Amino acid sequence: MVFYPVIFLCTACLFLALLRDRFRFWTTVGVSLGVTLLATVAAYAASNLAGGSVVGAHAGCGVGTLFFLGGSFFLFQNNPFHKISAALLCMANFSYLQLFLPLLMGILPLSAAGTLGAVLSIVFTLLLNALLGFCLYRPFQRYSGRGGSGFVLGMALTLAFQYVLCTGRLDMFLTIRTPFHRLLLATFLYAAVIFCFRSVYHAGRYQAETAREEARARMIQMESGDYVDLLVAVREVNSAQKSGEYALDTIAQLLREDQADRIPIYINMTKRNLETSPILARYHDNPYLNAVIATKAAFAFQNNIDFQSNAFTGDVPFTTAELCILVNELLTRACSEAAHFDGDRRLRFTAIPGEDSLRLEAVYSGSLPEKNTFSPKGKQFRDLLAWLFDDSFQEESELRGLDNSKEIALAHSGSVSVAGTGGEVILRVKLRY
Repeated sequence: MVFYPVIFLCTACLFLALLRDRFRFWTTVGVSLGVTLLATVAAYAASNLAGGSVVGAHAGCGVGTLFFLGGSFFLFQNNPFHKISAALLCMANFSYLQLFLPLLMGILPLSAAGTLGAVLSIVFTLLLNALLGFCLYRPFQRYSGRGGSGFVLGMALTLAFQYVLCTGRLDMFLTIRTPFHRLLLATFLYAAVIFCFRSVYHAGRYQAETAREEARARMIQMESGDYVDLLVAVREVNSAQKSGEYALDTIAQLLREDQADRIPIYINMTKRNLETSPILARYHDNPYLNAVIATKAAFAFQNNIDFQSNAFTGDVPFTTAELCILVNELLTRACSEAAHFDGDRRLRFTAIPGEDSLRLEAVYSGSLPEKNTFSPKGKQFRDLLAWLFDDSFQEESELRGLDNSKEIALAHSGSVSVAGTGGEVILRVKLRY
C-alpha cells in the first residue's frame, strides 16, 4: 500500500533539511506544501495511467519527485548536483521501503493486512526518512555553498544504483538469489553512503579546526611580537626621560656655577643627541609604516645592530594594513636573527616601487641552515613519499615568521623568497599590481 501524501511530506522535509533555502521561512514552507499537494495529485494520476501495482507506484513516486526537483531550482540555493542527489535519495528511500516492507510483513506473527499494515508502512517511512535526514543534514548544509564535485556526482550515481538495485533489475547481473540478499546489499549501500558523507563532513571540520588553530597560533605569534615592540618603545621612552632629567640637572648645575653662557651650547648638543634617537627618526611618509619601522629601528639600536632604511612606496594600490604586516614580519625576523649573529650586525631595509610591482627587501647579517639531502638509511617508504611530494621542512623553516606575508603576496600574484650569500640573508617580497 502506497501513501503518497506521507511519502511526499517526507520528501518535502528532506529537501528542506538538506538544501539551503533562498526565501523566508514561511514562504519556503508554503511553497513546499503547495508542491507536495501538486505532486500527490500528479502521482495518483500517473499511477492510474501506468497501471500495475509496482510499476504504477514507482511511476507515481517518480513524477511527484520531479515536481520537487523542479521546485528546488526556485526555492533553494544549492548547485544542481545537490538537488539531483536529494531527489535520487528520495527515490532510493521509496524503492528501499517497497523492498523492505513486504519482507517485514511476511515475518510478523500477526496479520499485517488492513490497518496494522498501513500504520507500519507509515511508521517505517517516517523512520527511514528521518534517519537519512539526521545523518546527511550536516554534510549537505556544510557544503551547500560549494559547486559541483566528483564526490557529489559519485554519491548521486550510487543513489541511482541503489534505486535500481531495490527494484530487482540487477538481480541477474549481481547473482542475487533472494529478496533478502538484495535487502542486505541495499542496506550496506545505505551505510556506505552515510559513511562517505559523514567522513567528508568530519574531514572538512578537521581541516577547518586545523586552519583555525594555525591562525590562532599565528595571531599569538604576532601579538607576542607586538609586546616586544611595546617593550622596546617603553625602553626608549625611559631612556628619553632619563636624558631629559640629566639635561635639566646639568642646566641647574651650570646655573649654580654661574656658567649661564654655556647653557645654549649644551641645549643644542642635547637636541642633536635627541635627533639621533632611532625611534624619533623619520623613515616613511605614512605615519603607520613610519611607526613600524621606527620601533624595529629602536630594537636594532638596543641590540647593537647597524640599521639603515630607505623605504618609499609611492601611490601603490595596497592597503596600509597589508604594508604594515609585510614590513613588520620582514623586520621582525631580520632583527631577531641579526641580534643572534656573531660578528658585525647589520640590517638594511628598502622598499622600491616599480612600474607594476612593489619590492620590499631586508638584508641582514646571518646565515641560512644547510640543506640536507634525502638519505634512505633508517627511513621508511612513507618518508620517501613525503620527501618527493610534500613541502620540505627546510622550505617551511626558511619562510618561518612570514606566513601572513605569503598570503598577501599570493593574493597579489607576488612572491616571497629567502636567499643567503656571504654571511648575509636576503628576505624579499614582491607584490604585483
